[in-house]
Amino acid sequence: MAQPITPAASQLVIKTQAQQAATHAYVSPADDRLITDREVAHLLGASRSWPWKLARDGKFPKPIHLSARCTRWRLSAVREWMVDPQAWRATNVGDAQ
Repeated sequence: MAQPITPAASQLVIKTQAQQAATHAYVSPADDRLITDREVAHLLGASRSWPWKLARDGKFPKPIHLSARCTRWRLSAVREWMVDPQAWRATNVGDAQ
């Protein structure tokens, strides 16, 4: 017969599931949407101009131009860069630094 789940055990399960969900959400390309420069800056903990400067220099994924005044970044590309910026640059720019 199954034992009842205590509140402490229930909280542990919920915490573990939340940690796993956060980890999988960070590395999963399934959530591939377009994000603004504000969202990119928030993910990176940087100013809004920093990703633009890096992209201009070829050190960050290029934004997608949807119209003359609307640009977005692909979330999966930003996450890939966040995992290992040096490896991203080597594979996407061709530099072996």
